[in-house]
Amino acid sequence: MDGMRRLAPAVLFLAAGRLIAADPVAVKVVDPHGFGVPGAVVEVRDPADGRTIAAVRSNPAGEAELPLTLPAALRASADGFDAATVPVRAGQAGPVTIRLTPAVVRSSVEVVVSEPALVETATVGTAVEIDRTGARTVFDAVDQLVPGAFVTRRGVMGYGIATNGTGMVSIRGIGGSPNTGVLIVVDGRPDMQGLMGHPLPDFYSLSNAESVSVTEGPASVLYGSNAMGGAIEIFPSRPLGGTHTRLSSSLGSFLTGQHRLAHETRWEKTYYTLHAGIDHTRGERDGAAYRSKDAALGFGRDLSSAWRASLQGRYGHFHVEDPGPVTAPLAGSYARVGRGGFSLNLDNGYGRTWGYLRLFSSHGRHIITDGFRSVDSTTGARVHQSFSLTSRLALDAGTEAFSYGGRATNVLGGLNYGEHHISTAAGFSRVQYNAGSRLRLNTGLRYEHNSAYGQIAVPEFGASFKLRTGYTLGVMAGKGFRSPTIRELYLFPAPNPLLRPETLWNYQATLRLEPSRSFQSSITAYYADVRDMIVTTGRFPNLALRNSGVALNRGVETTVRWRPLPRVQLTNGYAYLRSTNLAPYIPAHKWNFAADLDAGKAYLRAGVTAVGERWANAARTARMGSYSTVSLKGTLPVGRGRSFFVMLDNLLDRRYEVVPGYPMPGVNAAGGFTLEF
Repeated sequence: MDGMRRLAPAVLFLAAGRLIAADPVAVKVVDPHGFGVPGAVVEVRDPADGRTIAAVRSNPAGEAELPLTLPAALRASADGFDAATVPVRAGQAGPVTIRLTPAVVRSSVEVVVSEPALVETATVGTAVEIDRTGARTVFDAVDQLVPGAFVTRRGVMGYGIATNGTGMVSIRGIGGSPNTGVLIVVDGRPDMQGLMGHPLPDFYSLSNAESVSVTEGPASVLYGSNAMGGAIEIFPSRPLGGTHTRLSSSLGSFLTGQHRLAHETRWEKTYYTLHAGIDHTRGERDGAAYRSKDAALGFGRDLSSAWRASLQGRYGHFHVEDPGPVTAPLAGSYARVGRGGFSLNLDNGYGRTWGYLRLFSSHGRHIITDGFRSVDSTTGARVHQSFSLTSRLALDAGTEAFSYGGRATNVLGGLNYGEHHISTAAGFSRVQYNAGSRLRLNTGLRYEHNSAYGQIAVPEFGASFKLRTGYTLGVMAGKGFRSPTIRELYLFPAPNPLLRPETLWNYQATLRLEPSRSFQSSITAYYADVRDMIVTTGRFPNLALRNSGVALNRGVETTVRWRPLPRVQLTNGYAYLRSTNLAPYIPAHKWNFAADLDAGKAYLRAGVTAVGERWANAARTARMGSYSTVSLKGTLPVGRGRSFFVMLDNLLDRRYEVVPGYPMPGVNAAGGFTLEF
């Protein structure tokens, strides 16, 4: 940081031989909310060996201009932010935007949906382009790209809800059934079903997701309850200038289709966004049909060079059918869910401080074949501000308050579960201190009050030490928690209003290796102690929910990314989990591999996922076998802004089940096109 301050505001050095025929390229460095970062150092680097060729500082608007010979890589860095690097290729239109994230030590994987993949981040993990993987949903992408995460599914499309619902995501063995241990965060707002406390995975399409960040390990200091095992953050797209429209459509086996529209326009101070999607399938079995639609509309205006106000509204609806296990098939079983909401946002960015205010509300209605009907809502506010106090000291501070709940009945059983609501309020802070050029320390604390059980305090501590250039060792200890849901407190199967939060202490160490620009890897070892797990005890009708469960989760995760040739990239990830209380369906071993080939006029990606044996039931009396799948996606550009693609899934036609009784489809295919203008 101190060395950066001594850089001159103009070009620091220039490799004349390389830049004789270079053309000037406009660059804009922005913070997470799209505001310019003044005084950021922007460097031109050789993509082959990482040599710095030229460097400038951004102006007060975060803009800079450099001479560039393509291909090249641009690296931006600024006080209080992690450095970021983006590749620049021939034919790229418009200015290059580099988005910086706050410099906070976390174990996370940054997943970029539509922008070029980052080749350097300060987080533990990697960055890839979801669009090239063939993932149909955010959860699909997480499962393919994060070896420590596992997502259950029961067919080609449609996770479903209720008894046989899937889409249960776990990180390092923490998640639950239904999932209440991994939090979904959409643009800074926790997203969950108000009564049950779980996310609704069928609503997390890629229609309005620019990027996704996965935090492995507790994120409760920042996000509170349900982030005990980690958090999946979904960031919507933000237009930076001009008009851009993207239309994508595909159709494949079992009449499975996905159709998405994204339209964005930004004038000098005002912008609007429109995103919509339609998904559908006949299903690989009778009674396995699925259809959904979603739309999001946003308006925003820059109030000044440092403040922006925006309003976003969204609505989605899905109908999912459940064919039941093959040993006990169901007829006419379905669920219908409609959810909508809005968010009023106020963002700011001053270069040395940046943050946001979110006022949000969401509402949902659920109709299930067994007679269950519910209406739920979540309404709240969240303020989060980051400060770069000095070149060595950064601070995060924030507060939030929200209320969630609803009412439920069973029209067939004549049961009225009543109406219930819970309110929470919390304050949180995190501090990071750069003790020197090699040592970085951080700590954080959250204090929260819950109307159901009272107060809870959640701390975290971490440090990273640069052993030498390209080699960094990081350690972290942190607490996570999950509050009991309204279902567990007041509804069924055996409500207990005296339940306390589940808690977890996580300890981990990560060694990150980057000996060259073409090779990056990391290895993480962790130890998680879970206490006061809410479990169902006894036998029907004498059931009881109690805080009596415990677990010790230990594991190792590795990731490797290697670019042996300029147009070839290999990505490998492996996760091993050992638990004293391993939940059903969660594997002890998981391996993800991908090979990407950029042939210039075509792009090819081959992916492999291998999953080890799992328990088939909570009693641990039966096991499910291991399996592996191979996927392939090829993309062929046919002109500026036009491309065709073909996807093949389960290429080797393996027979396997992710949950018992639901055989996954054999080899299946889809093809489609993308138009951008």
